[in-house]
Amino acid sequence: MILKNLRTLEGKKIDMEINGDRIVKIAENIEGEGIDLGGRIVSPGLVDSHAHIDSNFLLDLCKEASTPKFEEALKVLMECKENLTENEIYSLMKKSIIYYIKAGSLYVRTHVMIDGKKWRERLNSIMKVKEEFKNKIFIQIIGFIQSYDYFNDEIEERIWKAIDFGVDGIGGQPHLQPSVEDGIRMIKKIFDIATQKGILMDFHADYSDDPSSRFSEIIVSEALRRRYFNKVSLSHLLAMHSYHSDYALRLMKWLKEAGISVIVSPITELEGSGAFEDYPKRRGIPRVREMIYNGVNVALGHDDIQNQLNPIGDGDLLKASFALMIGDYMYFSQYFEDLFKLMTYNGAKALNINEYGLKEGMKANLVVFEGNNLKDILVEIKPRRMVISNGKIVYENYSSESIAI
Repeated sequence: MILKNLRTLEGKKIDMEINGDRIVKIAENIEGEGIDLGGRIVSPGLVDSHAHIDSNFLLDLCKEASTPKFEEALKVLMECKENLTENEIYSLMKKSIIYYIKAGSLYVRTHVMIDGKKWRERLNSIMKVKEEFKNKIFIQIIGFIQSYDYFNDEIEERIWKAIDFGVDGIGGQPHLQPSVEDGIRMIKKIFDIATQKGILMDFHADYSDDPSSRFSEIIVSEALRRRYFNKVSLSHLLAMHSYHSDYALRLMKWLKEAGISVIVSPITELEGSGAFEDYPKRRGIPRVREMIYNGVNVALGHDDIQNQLNPIGDGDLLKASFALMIGDYMYFSQYFEDLFKLMTYNGAKALNINEYGLKEGMKANLVVFEGNNLKDILVEIKPRRMVISNGKIVYENYSSESIAI
């Protein structure tokens, strides 16, 4: 298959030849018949670095929360999750995959809750979905301790059982433990297990407006002390929005030193921040522009899809990037290329994905956008023109629009 008349994120015109599941040639012009894509932008498959596939589409089966208050909506969500059958869990997960593929998210890291009474059903279902769609989408699974229960020997044993199921990494929410000491003990135990097994870690880190919540520094310290570089991520990091600038910049220095990625889900940050405030309300988005400037690897996640926390989510990273543009003042053209990096190369680095990118010899996992410049793509958020997974077209959209004035 030859794709003609494409443009890279940097604006370079290319043709591309695909053989099997690989990109075999990239050149300004490739002889032979092919699909003319009219100068549209092409990128590697998008990387959604933060999802909760076990929580998507809960509104198909359960009631919407009666309040926008984050904690109250989360309570309704948890009640719903814990009352689903395994077949219902699997069906909702399978529905999620269709949405990710249509959006061009061919790589997805999902947190799957491993505490609670339905943990086994959730793990059974995500493993089944991962295997069923392995030729269409890469799913990376983080065994996630929701942390509403005390971190004790039973929860620790649950981590080991999740690893036996085949999760790719583990994580939790240390700030929800009853004391700082308990949160630190949880972090150290997760590090003990992850380093022993050589797996990834992704913490919901300092997911709070409280500027005194500083578990991230403990995670950074453990990564440095154990020399466990480039395998740890911090998700959300709301508290950074409220940190004093001196402390925030110092933390960024050590995040870079430890090779820790920060994964921002701006829709969720805007929902969760200010949950205990009236007005004025914080935005809660961590300092993305400053982190990029200071060399921290920042990646992008969409997070919830049509559940009690985000009733209108659809899994499209372009909508998450639009929220980030507004929430962290990244709507100037100088940031457009950075926004695409957050959902491509930076995400691939956070997830430790090999064979990623627009290069000869790489896997042919590609997204062709409906637009020939970055601004139009980010602002108009049209359906993707084409999505290619492992060298095969898995989604096409030929829709056109007309207007009569």
